[in-house]
Amino acid sequence: MDMAASTTLNYPYYPVVIDILRARRAKQVLDAPCGVGWLGAALSAEGGGQVAGDGGRVASDGGQVASAGGQVAGDGGLVAVDGVGLWEFPPASAGYRSVTEHDLDTPLSVAERYDAVVCCEAIHLMTNPGVLLQSLHDALRPGGTAIITTPNTWNMRSRLQFLMRGFHSGFRPMVGRKRGEDYITYFPWSFPQLHLLLSHYGFVDITLHEVDEPKPKRMLEHVLAVPSRLYYRRRVKRAENEDIRGFWTQAGSMQSVHGRWLVVSARRGV
Repeated sequence: MDMAASTTLNYPYYPVVIDILRARRAKQVLDAPCGVGWLGAALSAEGGGQVAGDGGRVASDGGQVASAGGQVAGDGGLVAVDGVGLWEFPPASAGYRSVTEHDLDTPLSVAERYDAVVCCEAIHLMTNPGVLLQSLHDALRPGGTAIITTPNTWNMRSRLQFLMRGFHSGFRPMVGRKRGEDYITYFPWSFPQLHLLLSHYGFVDITLHEVDEPKPKRMLEHVLAVPSRLYYRRRVKRAENEDIRGFWTQAGSMQSVHGRWLVVSARRGV
């Protein structure tokens, strides 16, 4: 996929990620993995395409692939964006200060701490998602924000497909496919599962964000969701404290039950 195709697709989670970065006033951002560079291009376009400097490496164990980008002008100041890639890399014009080659299934070391790390549509492609989350946590300054997007397998269509076929939407058996050559999905994710792993690795303020998409897409999905929605409401009423109540409120939200995407932010504990 080329850069033009990537920006033309404009997936519904794109503006949500940008809004979170803007709200958190992130100035130093790590895009891991960066793919063909939609995030750098979007931040560069938002800032009028202003770039300066040639930056440096992100990780000491990888080779620097591109360094023609720089600091892109964002809302309220310059935003420095670094990228990490393995099989796909952005063009030099995509607005990145630097891009480093690294396999995120192995621990990532960084030369500096970031205000935000962005991991879009990748955690379900990892064989070691815990290693990935630990790397994202360690790459953040205390109080910094991680943003993760992934397909939501809790939506009713995916649940029904699992009941009928034994696997979730987009997660059919990958027998015969080879990592690095084919698109392989390893682990399906829901908000509760992602919340559990983020909590395990020391993240706090775990928040599920609304994505502008049809919810539900079909009326049958709304009917099928009634028992689970009632269950979530009971758990909210019986919650022992505000943290648990907040979790069940998010787990029972329209985005969690009917959305096709998960966009979840979390902060590294201070």
